[in-house]
Amino acid sequence: MNISKQLICAALTWLALSAQAFQISSLSPQGEVARIRQVVVKFDEAAVNVGDPKAAAPVTLSCSDAQTNKGSGRWTNEREWVFDFEADLPPGIACTVQVRPGLKSAKGPEITGATSYKFNSGGPFVQSVRPYPDSQIDEEQFFTLQLNGPATLASLQANLWCAVDGLGERVPVRLIDGKDRAALLKSQGLDKAAEKSPLSIVTLACNRRLTPSAGVQLVYGKGVATPALHSAAAGVANSVEKRFNFKVREPFAANFNCERENAQSACLPIRPLSLNFNAPVTRKVAEGIALATGKDSFKPIFSKEDGDSESIVNSVSFQAVLPEQTQFTLNLPKDFKDASGRTLRNTESFPLKVATGAMPPLAKFAAAPFGIVERFAEPNGVAMLPVTLRNVEAALQVKGLQAGKVSDLQPKTDVDIIKWFAKVQQYDNYVVPRRMAVADVKGPLPKVIDPQNKADVQSRMMSLLQGQPGVKTLDLPKPAGNDPRPFEVVGIPLAPGFHV
Repeated sequence: MNISKQLICAALTWLALSAQAFQISSLSPQGEVARIRQVVVKFDEAAVNVGDPKAAAPVTLSCSDAQTNKGSGRWTNEREWVFDFEADLPPGIACTVQVRPGLKSAKGPEITGATSYKFNSGGPFVQSVRPYPDSQIDEEQFFTLQLNGPATLASLQANLWCAVDGLGERVPVRLIDGKDRAALLKSQGLDKAAEKSPLSIVTLACNRRLTPSAGVQLVYGKGVATPALHSAAAGVANSVEKRFNFKVREPFAANFNCERENAQSACLPIRPLSLNFNAPVTRKVAEGIALATGKDSFKPIFSKEDGDSESIVNSVSFQAVLPEQTQFTLNLPKDFKDASGRTLRNTESFPLKVATGAMPPLAKFAAAPFGIVERFAEPNGVAMLPVTLRNVEAALQVKGLQAGKVSDLQPKTDVDIIKWFAKVQQYDNYVVPRRMAVADVKGPLPKVIDPQNKADVQSRMMSLLQGQPGVKTLDLPKPAGNDPRPFEVVGIPLAPGFHV
């Protein structure tokens, strides 16, 4: 019986001591961690009195490179102490955190449990890549890798490679140096950083011309190592493979575009004809493109935004008003190439035959979406809203209206005027949201034309006035004369006030 009592007393004593034990509940980082900027030590109970600014650090920190030890520590609360390094630890650094001897909690018990912890920054890792991952690249693209510290050229050459879709083998990389490296770094604003730590910035390319349109991975493999601290030691190598995805650009191509009344029609002569490129072309080369008839030749038009002859452009266009019902030949200059020197993939399409059709029917207000008509512009006259007409009498077929008719709504109150003013401004855009049109238009909306854009509808395909109360129908004055293609400005008489 006495032995049992002694065992019970011993167990209770051990439980009491365990309850009073003071120890570290967590410490980070530990082991190999790629990016280290901070050490955090947490205790299972208060280690200092609240608000004591003079409390000593609970641990000492020592690293393999004394220069990296720089930083400052602080108590964030009575149970947590934090040390911030001045900068991210470079690769190849090993550190030890040692608990200060005799460390006690605020209540008095001395610390128990583990008193020493280790961590290291591992081998070099990639902080950034240029061009950015998932972007489009050149067939002979130069890459720039910024590492968190220096890496040996030999380990980079041995452990970096390119993986190309459709190619069942690794493509080695070649390191870019000399003038090419200097020019590349200067263009990216990395020349100063490279001067300070040349082995931390890597410039390279895949050691073969890449296939257009192919997917490519730049692989940063395991084994990239830091330089050895002394001749008897080896550098620290990274242990994590990293892959960066890219897409090689498509072959250089040029595509002609123009607006048409329908898919079978010739180009509208009053809208620009354009040639678009999938890669930049120098303006000097683009200036050699010509749109020719049997007797005339038209050159592309350029804006101030297109810069000078040394600038690059992605398309060219020809004047907005061209001769109607005319056959043209679109000619490219000899040895037409993009800014990278690539020849045209679809060169067999040129010279390209194109044509303009007849001038389309036109009914156009002189001012839109807002204009002012002078009431007393003519003595004893009626205020007239000018409308330009061209070949419109036979073609004017507005859904729900007879040819030669125009609808007119005259809002009376300030609220209605402001509401309609805002609405007309919104619908003056080429497209409007379909959900907005559902609320504003009486009757069904036109069917979706573009499956890729079901959310919008062209404003010209709808009538805001159809079905609205108070709408009047006015006769549209007929153009005078027997010209088969009349072009005339006529006037619609209006009463004083606001009109839609």
